[in-house]
Amino acid sequence: MNNVQKNKLLLPSTGIIIVLCWYLAFSKTVEAIRVNRQLTNQPVNTEDISFNQVYAKRKLVALDRILGSYRVNETQWSDQLWLRASAIAMKYGMGIDYTMSRPVDEADTTTAGDKETLYCYGNFLQLVKLIDTLEKLPSIGQISALQIKAPKADAVAERGKQCLLKLTFRGLKQTSKHHPWDEN
Repeated sequence: MNNVQKNKLLLPSTGIIIVLCWYLAFSKTVEAIRVNRQLTNQPVNTEDISFNQVYAKRKLVALDRILGSYRVNETQWSDQLWLRASAIAMKYGMGIDYTMSRPVDEADTTTAGDKETLYCYGNFLQLVKLIDTLEKLPSIGQISALQIKAPKADAVAERGKQCLLKLTFRGLKQTSKHHPWDEN
């Protein structure tokens, strides 16, 4: 091909490229701008459902249910947790240790509630069953952290062949059952 023939093909190929660009990019951009203008011109619904009384009550009930799963009896929480967890561990044929939390000199005001820790020993399936069962029990708080470690060869006796599960429970001690939204 010589230069004259190339120049004759330049104009139609430029036209084809412009049409392709329009079809692939520019038309979609123009359509998006048109839709944006339509949406900004539509009237906005002024009712905010976050201030709707029905939704607010439903939200408070859901929050109360969540907080209720963390509520524990202040005087018997440690005993209840230990008794129920050890009974379930015995049912599954597992070992369990309980480390009683020491009272601190100064209360930490940045954390919500108190925590208790259990150490369980068994095979992986037993540990998973224990977690599932403990998670469903009421009035012992909620599992806030768990850690499963594989068996260690250097551990003492039987525990060298068992997995270790560290379960940390968190509970909110009940001070009163009065809620501010009960007044209405």
